[in-house]
Parts: sequence; structure tokens; C-alpha cells
Amino acid sequence: MKTAPTPLIASLQHKKWTIRFLLVATVAAGTMAADMYVPSLPSIVQSLQTSTQAVKWTISIYLLGFASLQLVYGPLSDRFGRKPILLWGFGIGIMGSLLCTLAHTISLLLLGRLIQGMGVGSYATLIRSIAQDIYHGEPENLSKAISSLAMIFSIAPIIAPVFGGYLQQYWGWHSVFIVFCIYLTLIGILVYFQLPETHIERDKHALHLSKLLALYKKMLCTPSFIVFSILSGVSFGGIIAYYAISPFLYQTQLGLSAVQYGWLALATALALVVSRALNILLAKRWGIPERLRIGLFFLCLGPTIMVILVLCHYFNIAVIVLPYLSFMLGSGIVLPNAMVCALNEFNHAKGSAAGLFSLCQLCIVFTLSMIASHLSNQNQMGLALLLFLSALLAQCLYFLYCNYLKGHSHEKKSVDQRFG
Repeated sequence: MKTAPTPLIASLQHKKWTIRFLLVATVAAGTMAADMYVPSLPSIVQSLQTSTQAVKWTISIYLLGFASLQLVYGPLSDRFGRKPILLWGFGIGIMGSLLCTLAHTISLLLLGRLIQGMGVGSYATLIRSIAQDIYHGEPENLSKAISSLAMIFSIAPIIAPVFGGYLQQYWGWHSVFIVFCIYLTLIGILVYFQLPETHIERDKHALHLSKLLALYKKMLCTPSFIVFSILSGVSFGGIIAYYAISPFLYQTQLGLSAVQYGWLALATALALVVSRALNILLAKRWGIPERLRIGLFFLCLGPTIMVILVLCHYFNIAVIVLPYLSFMLGSGIVLPNAMVCALNEFNHAKGSAAGLFSLCQLCIVFTLSMIASHLSNQNQMGLALLLFLSALLAQCLYFLYCNYLKGHSHEKKSVDQRFG
């Protein structure tokens, strides 16, 4: 039965397009912060006279900041409202970006990236909640809105490295953070003046630790949540690890410019868009379990080919990019399906459950990015082995889950009958 919108939500009908634009622009900021400066990594090494490993840490430290407050923003917004917490997120993100702009040492840059991640991390939790508030009682419109946001989340990482490559080429790496700081400031001002508060009924008990801890304990004791969080983390983590290593492989070892690297990053990221379309086509014939098997196949195929080629002493753009496209294709199929399976048992607490899922996923991504920061940039062997072992772990865990951990009848029925 369709629930009647509340008076406040009904009054927002004429502003839905403005609000949708703000949500899309905010979601784009989260991925721009992670990817736009990637073509500048080799230049930062020279400019700050630091090590390659230390500059790679700027990716890992951003993810650490991004993940650190995932369990905080949701309950705070339930208690005090979405808009105030979102504005605090913008403020923290702008402070971090300013610090990155002014950084003249690697320590200041790392601190700026940490603060930047802590602010931008609020967007991941709050945007979905705002969309649910606005389209309350309108499931079809909510689905369309979430799909639009997901598409922007896929497109932004494609465009950001290209834009960042041109900024690096003509104005240097500081310009990337300057432009991003201006972007955050403009969107933050628009949010302040144009985005209404969408959370009407404040939950006075949202910050009660006993309730939250009971939910998190249940989730962490559920096999499906653990396994599919790891699958999601491996799929996303492989992408971040590639962005940490590839600028040095392509620019330092193979001689590409920052602009050329940006366009190459665009070509590889397009595989994510293709995989989203492929996932929709596969859904017409197969359920989630079958689609996960297909995604894991491509996830393992690419790194396996990459390892074989590096053992044969091939080192050029093609032997890195083409196998990696297979990994990206698999990631794009595994990520959405793994999220559905991980959260399927916790529909009664979507916000808090999504926060813990994001935290678990980002912890795995952070771990893989830290490993990537210690790998050699002389050839693609380190990247190939990291992707191969990660994909192999995901494949083994899914096999273990399907054959041994999925014996709980309520879980099996829920996943297979509802989504299969």
C-alpha cells in the first residue's frame, strides 16, 4: 500500500529537481576526491621530494578517513537532521581540501587527505537517507533516484582522472585540490540555501549504543553479511589498488603524460559502465547467485592472464590494461549483487546496516591500498599478484559460503527465492 506523503514532503514537490541536482553533485564529489588527483601522483613525489610509497599512502589515508565516521553520520542525522550533519561534512571536506592545497610537505598532505576523507565520507551515508526521505511512499520514484545516483557514482570516476590530468599538465598538482575546494564550497552554499531539511521526525533514541551494538553484533555474526562484504571489498579494493600503482607504471616506467594517463583511465573505467549494463541484461535470465559466479569468473580471469603475461616478461600498456578490463568487468557485476546479499537480512534497519557494510567494505579497500603502496613499480608483477590473490580469496569464500555456510534454511530461502 502506498503511504501518503507527509505535509512537509508534499511541500517539496516543486523543488525535487533542484534537490536531485544537489544530491547528484554531492555524490560526484565523493568520487572526484578519490580519483581526480591520481594523474598527479608521480609529480607529487618530485614536488614534495618524498618517496613513492609515501605518496601512495595519500590514497589509503583518504579511505581511512572516509571509513572512520561511517557509523557516526547515520545515527547523528537520525537524531539532529540530515542537513546540519551534511553541512558539517562539507565544512570538514573543505578544511581538508584547503590543507591539501597549502601542503608543502608530505605530512601535511597526508593530514589534509585524512580530514578530507572524514568530511566527504558523510555523503555516502546521508545522500541515500535524504533520497529515502524525499521519496517516502513512492518506491518507483525512489528506485529511479537511487539508479540515477548510482550512475553518477559510476561516471564520476571516469571523468575525474581526465580532468585531473589536464589540471596537472597545465597548472600542477595544487590546482587539482584548489578546483575541488572551489567545487565543494559552491555545492555547500547551494545545499545551505536550497536543500530543505528532509528528516521530519527526529529519533531521540538514535544514539543509544545498546540498540546499535545489538544490531552490529547480529550483522557480524551473519555469514552472508561477512562473506558478501568481503566480496564487495575485494572488488572495490582491486580498483583502488590499480589507481595507486598504475600512474607510476604508465607515467614513470612507460613514459605516458598526465593527460594521456587520464584518457587511459577513462577507457578502463568505462568497463564499469559496461558491467552495469551487462548486469541488467543478465538479470533478465539469471538470479543473483548465477550473476555472482559470472562476475567472479571475470574477476579471476583478468589477473590470471596478467600473471601469466608478466611471467613471460611482457611489459607494455596492452598486457596491463586488457587483463585489468576483465577485472573491472567482474567488479561491476559483483559489487551491486554482493551488496544486496549482504544487506538482505537487515531491511528493518537499512541506514545503520548500510553504514556497517560501508565500514567493512572500506576496511578491506584500505588494507589492499596499503599493500599496494608497498609494491614495486618496476613492472606489473606486484599489481598482478595482488589482484590475483584477492580475486582467488573472493572465489574461495563464495564457494565456501555456497557449499558450507549457506545451510541456514532462512537465509537460503531469502536469497534464492527472492532474488534467484
